[in-house]
Amino acid sequence: MGPGLASAAGFQAHTSREPLAAIEVERPLVLGKGWLEFGLGTDVKIARTSWDSEGEVRELPNTRWMYSTQRVDLRYGITRRGELYGTFKTHYVHLTNDALNTDIRQFGLGDPRFGYKYEVYRGLAPLTSAIVYAEYKAPAANEAPGNNVGGASTFSSVVLTTGTPDVELGARAKRQVGPLALTVGGAYVRRLSNVVQYVVETDFYQFNGRIKPGDIVKVDGELLVQVGPVALQGGTLVQVREATRIGASSEGLFPARDLAVQEGSDGAQWDTWAGVTANITRGVDLVGRVTLPMAGEDLMYFPIEDLHPTRGTTWSGTFEFRY
Repeated sequence: MGPGLASAAGFQAHTSREPLAAIEVERPLVLGKGWLEFGLGTDVKIARTSWDSEGEVRELPNTRWMYSTQRVDLRYGITRRGELYGTFKTHYVHLTNDALNTDIRQFGLGDPRFGYKYEVYRGLAPLTSAIVYAEYKAPAANEAPGNNVGGASTFSSVVLTTGTPDVELGARAKRQVGPLALTVGGAYVRRLSNVVQYVVETDFYQFNGRIKPGDIVKVDGELLVQVGPVALQGGTLVQVREATRIGASSEGLFPARDLAVQEGSDGAQWDTWAGVTANITRGVDLVGRVTLPMAGEDLMYFPIEDLHPTRGTTWSGTFEFRY
């Protein structure tokens, strides 16, 4: 009697995968080798107030700004200590002003992000995980405010991107103590310059100008408490931004060297958040989060969220599936 046929199902577990903890508190900061994670999520922010130049809260008279993100998150454990990841986004925005009869709605692509994480250290029982990572943001969303044939008031498109690429380098560390886990991290974001359609260069009467968003330093922390299959999480994020520079391109290898600093465009942003992760199975999680603004900056570049985020509560939800 000869050997039988060998077969495998498309979503059948394979032995080459590394073990993956069933609960969040025991998971390292990189996805194990051989695992693929697919996340489908959304973030919705409603803004009716803003920060003024002194950092105080002020009303947006008769104005409501809704900024939402629809995203697909991908992670793949390519080696035992390495992970590739990416995020692909779309945005739906809605701006209303009752006094001015404003009602602008727009849907469009967002800026995708790609990155690589490398785990420099891992200890078990209890878990300790430390990583470094590099991430790239590609400008792909709408950067054109429309046309001004009828004057500035005829601009009807919402700018959804800085129109410039970012390179982020960072490090994170997670330490478990029983049902608790503390994660801390820091990063530096180098924001490159580019010629964009929403900048009008008045000195040379050009409809396109060059902008160099200010570089960002990030520091964050998160505390997690595991209660059975549910992880309760809370954290904070502080971002310090350098000033934005705008102007005409210079000749040579450094086209941004003569851009003019925009006074008051630097500053800091502080957010806190709370969330819950339900570990349905080893391969399925449901994640919810609410983010609250604690401090921020004047809206010099409204509504470009990547330059000066608006002040509003953000509600997030994500479905994560792993194979």
